[in-house]
Amino acid sequence: MASLKKLAGQTVWYGVSNIAVRLLTYLLTPYLTHVLTGPKGQVVFGQQGFLYSIFPVMNILYTYGMETAYFRFSTTEDKLKLYRTQLTSMLVSTLFFSALLWIFRVPAAEFAELGDRTEYVWWCAAIIGLDALSALPYARLRKENRPRKYAATKAIGIVVFVFTIVFLYSFGDNIAKSGGIFADWYNRHWGIGFILFANLLQAIVTLVLLAKELLDYRPYIDKAIIRKVLPYSLPILIAGFAGTFNDSLNRVMFQKLYPASSQESLRLLGFFTAALRLSILINLAIQAFRLAAEPFFFSISQEKNATGTYARVMKWFVIIMALMFLNVTLYIDIWKHFLSEEYRVAIGLVPVLLLSYIMFGIYTNLTVWYKLTDKTRFGTYIMIIGAVVTVVFNLALIPSWGYHACAWGMLLTNTVMVVLSYSWGQKYYPIPYNVGKLAAYLGVMLLLFFIQYGINSVTTNLAIRLSTGTALFLGYFFFIYTQERGELQRFPVIGKFIK
Repeated sequence: MASLKKLAGQTVWYGVSNIAVRLLTYLLTPYLTHVLTGPKGQVVFGQQGFLYSIFPVMNILYTYGMETAYFRFSTTEDKLKLYRTQLTSMLVSTLFFSALLWIFRVPAAEFAELGDRTEYVWWCAAIIGLDALSALPYARLRKENRPRKYAATKAIGIVVFVFTIVFLYSFGDNIAKSGGIFADWYNRHWGIGFILFANLLQAIVTLVLLAKELLDYRPYIDKAIIRKVLPYSLPILIAGFAGTFNDSLNRVMFQKLYPASSQESLRLLGFFTAALRLSILINLAIQAFRLAAEPFFFSISQEKNATGTYARVMKWFVIIMALMFLNVTLYIDIWKHFLSEEYRVAIGLVPVLLLSYIMFGIYTNLTVWYKLTDKTRFGTYIMIIGAVVTVVFNLALIPSWGYHACAWGMLLTNTVMVVLSYSWGQKYYPIPYNVGKLAAYLGVMLLLFFIQYGINSVTTNLAIRLSTGTALFLGYFFFIYTQERGELQRFPVIGKFIK
């Protein structure tokens, strides 16, 4: 119970910081869907969705598994030597990748739907590069259990991002009317340029705030350390690349495969991106959990009942994910107001996207086995298979099914990865997951969703729909209570109210 309490505490800290940070970002969604109106605005929103589907893939390439490697080897190697060696390696690779982007800026701009704005390629390279150089300082904060500093730097950076965007879109026009240099800059960069500029400011401010974590850095390479780190981290690079690829590739494929003009495809992609933003609750929770869980899983790996703890973590993770799924789907009449009306075209795909993220969260839990046993090549195998599923499914169906293929392809891919990781994991590092109970929790969740879906299809009365949604939501709480009453009684704070 103490281990779970520690994980819960860290998840809350990382969760609050990441959810607050990401929530501020995603609160831009209703703002942007009201500012970027009409076909021209919809194209810009879709352009943002397309470009930022490429960013995570580039982030994986720039960081190449160094965060996980830092957690893995900081328990066996000299921490300062390890830190300096890894940071030096990342600095060299960041300069190399950024130089390549600059050299090939023209074809890169064309691929990214940036037209002749090749300067945006450099902005993107700077954003990704600065984020990569912030990765190890952030990993150091997590390893040293300093979530307050972690949360503060994240929050300040995102406030800069949000403030800059709101300032430019809401007040920039009036300032530009007076003419001058700002007017020229404003007119040239209106649209995706504002978002990239705000992101660049955020990346600069964040790295400055992490200066203390960089003060003891000196250019240094320990050959013995790098020989251990790279073979460990490179398979994680491939696995992470393929995993992010699976999540992002569908949007890239849609833009390139859908039989419509580039502008029309971007506009439709904006609708799909808006639906993805409604799935933010589960996605944020998974990210927060991953940030806390990775160092936690390594820290307890030598304990006697470590595998039992991993199984309990999975159980409560699934329960929380199910509650989040029901919160959004049962109250979709409220959540839909997160978007302006013209961007609700793909809202029917939200349950599919939520379920897809749940499967990815389960997979994230399952990856503990190959990280602890140093069999990271299996993560590569799983992600490559997942990438093949993504490519084949979307290649076959996007031309006729549009962005619906993107959503269902995500669900299929993540489900395949769960099955593969569980099967191989039980062979090499058995963890006593209660598969039957986990399936029951997800099954009841889906049953309640379909009941509400049926009710919504026969009535438009908001009072009835919200009342039945609330009844079903409370029903799921009662179901969890009946199944987990004994363990809930042992929980701090909560246990005082459970009899």
